[in-house]
Amino acid sequence: MPYFVHTIDMILRRLFLFALPDTKLNPSLRILISTNTILVFIMQLFVPFYAVFILRLGESIAFAGFSWALFYIVSGVLTLVLSRWEMRIKEQELLIAAGYFLRSVVFMSYVFMGSIPQLLLTQIMWGAAAALGNPAFDVVYARHTDSENSILQWGEWEGIAAIASGVAALLGGIVAEAFGFEIVFLIMAVLSFSLGLYIWRLPREIL
Repeated sequence: MPYFVHTIDMILRRLFLFALPDTKLNPSLRILISTNTILVFIMQLFVPFYAVFILRLGESIAFAGFSWALFYIVSGVLTLVLSRWEMRIKEQELLIAAGYFLRSVVFMSYVFMGSIPQLLLTQIMWGAAAALGNPAFDVVYARHTDSENSILQWGEWEGIAAIASGVAALLGGIVAEAFGFEIVFLIMAVLSFSLGLYIWRLPREIL
């Protein structure tokens, strides 16, 4: 296992065992929950304050709603369009990694946000990243669950993700107020790229 992957794996394992010391989840589910929890954490550093960011760009609350709707609509349409293609991909975990990589580009775009057309393009890219990664995550996760413990296995993912969302919203607001949105976006980009690289370099048999 490459040194980078081994290092990230050790960090994720310790964080996971700290959060759920008595878990009976298999190693594959632990990796998927850990990486997806970090993704949720990354997004919630910023999402609760998106309208504030738009106002600082000189646009209105209504435009904030429009641009956020653009992200969701693009994500939904592309999910419907790409799902059939994604079913034919043999190593679907690589789609998860691709989603992380594209999100890192999105977050770096926010760091250097300079115009409304750039913002709209960024929202479209974010929607594409979600369409690539989210269905792939669901199918890979489901592949490693079992019928006897499926509620527990999905419930632990949902529970940890919700806690991460709350912690991220708190920290994101503090960091954004103290240092500005650019620092938040940079953290998001670095973490997202690292997650993508980790999933990409994992031995294929793990996921």
